[in-house]
Amino acid sequence: MSAHTFQGSSTVSAPRDRVWEMLQDPQVMVKVVPGLSDAVAEQGGQMRATLSVNMGPVKGKFKTIVRVLNARPPEYMELEVEGKTITGTAILHTKMTLTDLGETTRIDWVATPKLSGLLAGVGGKLIESKAKDAGAGQRYADRFFGRLSQEA
Repeated sequence: MSAHTFQGSSTVSAPRDRVWEMLQDPQVMVKVVPGLSDAVAEQGGQMRATLSVNMGPVKGKFKTIVRVLNARPPEYMELEVEGKTITGTAILHTKMTLTDLGETTRIDWVATPKLSGLLAGVGGKLIESKAKDAGAGQRYADRFFGRLSQEA
């Protein structure tokens, strides 16, 4: 099993309450997360979706469930995203703190991916290479939060 931590800060061009709502909306997530489809909200703050991934040697469709582990609306959210495929499981543990800046929102985030099964052997090397690049996680986050800003 591989584990590395990525962290950073991003700004979304929308008030904090709006950003919070958007992060809870499966239809918004389909628009801003590349490869995400079939997203459906479930009871207890969970969401199910399909995520198509094509990053280097990691390719496939993951049946994904997003669980809210802890939340203090609209300022803090702790999530676990679990994706399963025939080659293994990927779990992403994420914490986000949303700071109200008026018409914009700063989001400080920490994300820890863990891979198991055959996926860990192939994807683990990819994550390790990205972990050595201090800006890799921030670049992905900037794309995600940039799309969220456009959607707002």
